[in-house]
Amino acid sequence: MDLPRKRKRGTILTHQGLNKLENAIKTKEYAENNGKRFTLDNLSNQTELDSHTLCKIFNCNVRVDKKSLVKCFKAFNLVLEADDYQSPLQPQIQPYGDYSLAPNVSVFYGRTAELATLNQWIQVNRCQLIMVLGMGGMGKTSLIAQLMAGFTNCTDSSSSEFQYVIWRSLHHTPTVEETLTDLIHILSHQQAVDLPKSPDQLISKLMQYLHQTRCLLVLDNLESILQWGERGGSYREGFEGYGQLISTIGESTHKSCLIIISREPAIAFSLLEKKANSIKSLILKGLLPEDGLKIFQSEGIDETQAEWQILHNHYGGNPLMLKIVATTIRFLFSSKIDIFLAHGVTVFGDIYDLLDQQFHRLSDLEKTVIYSLAIHRKPILMPELLNEIIPPVTSQKLLGILESLKLRFLRSASLSLIEFNGNGFTMQNDVMEYVTNQFG
Repeated sequence: MDLPRKRKRGTILTHQGLNKLENAIKTKEYAENNGKRFTLDNLSNQTELDSHTLCKIFNCNVRVDKKSLVKCFKAFNLVLEADDYQSPLQPQIQPYGDYSLAPNVSVFYGRTAELATLNQWIQVNRCQLIMVLGMGGMGKTSLIAQLMAGFTNCTDSSSSEFQYVIWRSLHHTPTVEETLTDLIHILSHQQAVDLPKSPDQLISKLMQYLHQTRCLLVLDNLESILQWGERGGSYREGFEGYGQLISTIGESTHKSCLIIISREPAIAFSLLEKKANSIKSLILKGLLPEDGLKIFQSEGIDETQAEWQILHNHYGGNPLMLKIVATTIRFLFSSKIDIFLAHGVTVFGDIYDLLDQQFHRLSDLEKTVIYSLAIHRKPILMPELLNEIIPPVTSQKLLGILESLKLRFLRSASLSLIEFNGNGFTMQNDVMEYVTNQFG
């Protein structure tokens, strides 16, 4: 009996072939899509190739069937020529690096759309710098850990996207020199000796490795090195070198990708993002209701209780808050949501602490604005708000405060300290309760 022949997946695009394909796609984007980038789904429909195969083609490190390359080129009126592809003799190896500090993601809910977006930015758009932002408890770290698992848990070594994968946290505020030295030692397999001392020279050394090999670097907890009680997004004294590192990675030409996870962006990031298509930010909001429901179900709460949707909306789909309240309802209220709601206390324990962490990052003037909104209780427009603030501030100062609050993403998170609707600035009832307790 003849066994079915296996397809030979042994080709990758050369640098010339990739450039030819990307230029053809860009031409078609301008002609048919007003210059906007095609999504991965768009490209899949046009080439009749699945998104996984397309990611491999654009990766240029992962071998695919030559027929797939021909089909992809044909979709953009190109002919695959001999100089456009090659057949590497050695399979790609598993990524090397240090991601032991990444959290365990054995329990993970939803985020399908966010993962698809990140994969497209990394594998198709070849983004060099990505910042993932959101309020505490939104699951930013878990999302990136799940993304990383897709690059590090490959059963087929030829499907590796990166040669190095490194995860580092800034929670304990390492100096930029310590972080750079650590990264260089890993990328050099501990061969780099007599390293320079200045951040400028260390960054230059790191960029050599990021240019030579494709690396995925993750820096978690950026907010740890940003100022408390000052203008949102400013670096703490002595940590300004991280700003230089981020700018250099975003603006230089190289093969790698840096992902930054933070509760608020660095002050210059929005300017960087406007300069290049290779720099992106993802603001992580609450879970979809169907994914929030899974958290309640994991705690044994019956989904037939219609009140679970009230709770989901109440906490803005924040996964950590939903987990906290679901556990509390199971232990203290016999898994009955209506009894919990009748109790009338929605900000308590760890939920209070989560809001507390966000609130205490604010400057005194930002706290004054927040408090003025809390005592007013109804939506208020800026001219009225200006008259409510005690002690008085100028309109220029108020604009700066509101901009700073925007930078801290307090109003763009699903559960936030400050919001804006058509009637003016306001805040959610739970947050209003929390703020009045703070000042009361």
